[in-house]
Amino acid sequence: MARDNKRLSQPATRKGNTQTVKEDNRLFARILIPVDGSKFSLKAVRLARRLAEIQGSELLLLHVLDVEVIEQLCRLSNKSNDEVRADMEGSARAFLEDMSLEVSRQNIPVSMVLKVGTPHEVVLDEAVRWGADLIVMGKLGKRGVSRILLGSVAERVIEFTNLPVLLAIA
Repeated sequence: MARDNKRLSQPATRKGNTQTVKEDNRLFARILIPVDGSKFSLKAVRLARRLAEIQGSELLLLHVLDVEVIEQLCRLSNKSNDEVRADMEGSARAFLEDMSLEVSRQNIPVSMVLKVGTPHEVVLDEAVRWGADLIVMGKLGKRGVSRILLGSVAERVIEFTNLPVLLAIA
């Protein structure tokens, strides 16, 4: 049976008893890629790039500076919140630029966003704000005790989103 390639995650609008959906031939026109600097993020970017080449998709690279990590680093160092945040922003921007180059060489439209907050909440909010059709992310970004105590960002995104999520495994 032939599959209809309408945008599956596009919100439907009601008109009487019928629903209308915006037409788009691409299954995944907008792909959100949350990245954290890990090898899993690199895999996610490469996977999303291949999908974008096939689908003609637009990509959004999103890095979230975790407020809890900033606070922990402030307590462990002699630096202020602003200093720690500036250091983390510099590293995050460099990583986003590197990942953007991975994609832009293929002439794929790509944007970058850097935000501060609780990672899974920011990912979910950004997916809605930007109108993502798919989230592609690494399976693991946290290690050890932090993963056990907090749970992985991917697990929380999967739990709370209505969008399809594709996990890249290293």
